[in-house]
Amino acid sequence: MDLRALRFLAGADGVGPARSELTDELVRTFATARLQSPPAAYVVLNTELPGLVRFNDLVVDRGRKHEAKPLAKLLLGYTRIPFINGSYESAGQLVRSIRTLLQNAFNKDEHNIYIIGTTEKIFNELWERAGGSNTNRQASAAQRTSAFSSPKPSFAGSLSSRLLLQLLPQREIPQDFVRTFLGQSDEVQLVRQLTMRAASSDDPVLILGNTGTGKEVIARSIHKYSARASEKFVPVNCGAIPGELLESELFGHKRYTFTDAKFDKKGLWEITGNGTLFLDEIGDLAPVHQVKILRALEENKIRPIGESKELKVNARVVAATNRDLFSMVKAGQFREDLYYRLRAFLIRTPVLRDHPDDIPVLAAFFWTKIARDERAALPADVLAELQSYAWPGNARELKAVLMSLHSLFGKDELDATRLRAVFQIQGQISADSAEAVAQREITTHRIDCLNHLRRVDELLRACTVSAKPLAETDHTATAAAVRASLRTRLGELEVLSLNPILFHSQVTFDIIEGLKEKLSYFCALLGGDGKVAQSYWKNEVRSELRLALSAIFQETARLEANV
Repeated sequence: MDLRALRFLAGADGVGPARSELTDELVRTFATARLQSPPAAYVVLNTELPGLVRFNDLVVDRGRKHEAKPLAKLLLGYTRIPFINGSYESAGQLVRSIRTLLQNAFNKDEHNIYIIGTTEKIFNELWERAGGSNTNRQASAAQRTSAFSSPKPSFAGSLSSRLLLQLLPQREIPQDFVRTFLGQSDEVQLVRQLTMRAASSDDPVLILGNTGTGKEVIARSIHKYSARASEKFVPVNCGAIPGELLESELFGHKRYTFTDAKFDKKGLWEITGNGTLFLDEIGDLAPVHQVKILRALEENKIRPIGESKELKVNARVVAATNRDLFSMVKAGQFREDLYYRLRAFLIRTPVLRDHPDDIPVLAAFFWTKIARDERAALPADVLAELQSYAWPGNARELKAVLMSLHSLFGKDELDATRLRAVFQIQGQISADSAEAVAQREITTHRIDCLNHLRRVDELLRACTVSAKPLAETDHTATAAAVRASLRTRLGELEVLSLNPILFHSQVTFDIIEGLKEKLSYFCALLGGDGKVAQSYWKNEVRSELRLALSAIFQETARLEANV
């Protein structure tokens, strides 16, 4: 057996595929050499897969791939070589899945090869794309790595986004929104879908994301595509207004109530009317202001400073922050009741390193604006270099780098060398050793696991809050509302559980899986006798929740000690 094959290697993200061969000798000798070999994937024709069964003591047939299950879940963890009939519709989808598989294998320190079958059309497309030898491609990759010693992109978010997109009924996205929130990655498409759903609701929305990930763009889009679009959109930067003035800015004041109050002033909440009030950087609110905002949200009433009567308000509230709001809740720095009131609808804006395929699109958009020329374009090698960087400052940093590139070199005769010069001037490149790069990759994975576990922890506590009305009363009238809320939370938990490796511990993952089963059964009980469901919650679910939260606490403590 000497089959034409396309080889992908772990540790060479973005490189490949390379033309290769899958031989009898490779299969027979791999078991003895596996510990010295990096994880690798071989793509062959689906029609060639039956010939592998003669190595029944060395391979394991995983059948036909289910379209909703990732390769990592189907192929990782075997001592023999797994092979699978890949049911992919495009070359890009296949390549992304293989890179995710290899990244997971690399993070788990698994040494194996994985054989994936595909159609003749996709195989030929990738074979042509592979072109020359693998050696040249690896050399090119090494050159890029030395220039941009940045952590590898996180694949976990991409995988979850893709699967969640498959679960959600798709809504039509306006073309002007596509041009406003740029990109075609799964992460960007998911944010667009969630934004349109938030626009059709009137509940508060909480937007979480790092600096430069487009939180205000999303807030304005929620308003623009909502029934309130003809009303005002009023942004308030909670971190930029001095604490002693914030209450007056939001709620207004009567004249003479303090030294500089020389006239009556309407607050921004009242001025917003029936529009949308955008509370940006809400994590910067002082506790005293958190209480008053919570009361305004719950009662739709505000009281200006110095006023004896309350005013009825009807603004829809959208909040955003780049801070870890749930960690602040656990630390006692942010009110838990306000957090869950704002979290009625949650949108997370992705960091740029999680969707690097969108970097050329964003860069092209920024470049035409910076160069003031709609025909201005960046060379391919410049775009490739831009994709190699992790962009901790996200789109805002990307725009700043391109502005510096234009200021220094203009818009013509650009190349990767000039871009590297910009990075060197700004101190964004360091020539790390291979050991340092490898250590940073391990650290990056641990941070991904830590962030993932915190999200699971937050979600489990949200489940507790959702069930609280039923757990504290003998009445069953709340069963339907509790069931609706919990089913939403269970959907989120299902998506977070699609990546077992991000739990960092098989024990922790298994505990969460057991809890999911009990929560699902509890939701089913809520459709019948509320008292039976209440008893099951108290006797079964509550203890399982405590066990899960304890396991997550212990796992995060171990990770924090090693990050």
